Amino acid sequence: MRFRPGSQIVAAALVLVLCLAAPAAAQQSPTLGAPTQPNVTVQPQPTSTGSTGGGGLKTWQQALIFGAGIILLGGIAVAILSDARERGGRVGHGGPATEPAGATHRHRQQSKQRARAKAKAARAQRRKNR
Repeated sequence: MRFRPGSQIVAAALVLVLCLAAPAAAQQSPTLGAPTQPNVTVQPQPTSTGSTGGGGLKTWQQALIFGAGIILLGGIAVAILSDARERGGRVGHGGPATEPAGATHRHRQQSKQRARAKAKAARAQRRKNR
């Protein structure tokens, strides 16, 4: 089995971390023979101010937060869709539908004919060298 140069360092670091984690976990366990602490619960005292609300948001605040969230998500959707449409127009598959003045088409035909002639000459040369 062959190791990469940095894998030995990574393995040593992993072993070191695991060795240091074991004593830390052992310190959290209860010690034997130590007296247990009794669980003391404290009863909350009723307040005399008369407030019954839990300190939550009012309904108009919740509606404002949800409205802002909907507007934010709508803005993100519009940005994504407009960017996709813009890029879709720029990155065409096969070029524009109408080619300007036919120059590109003629160039493609000429280059294809040159490639075919070159391949034909290469085949003829290989036949000749047999």
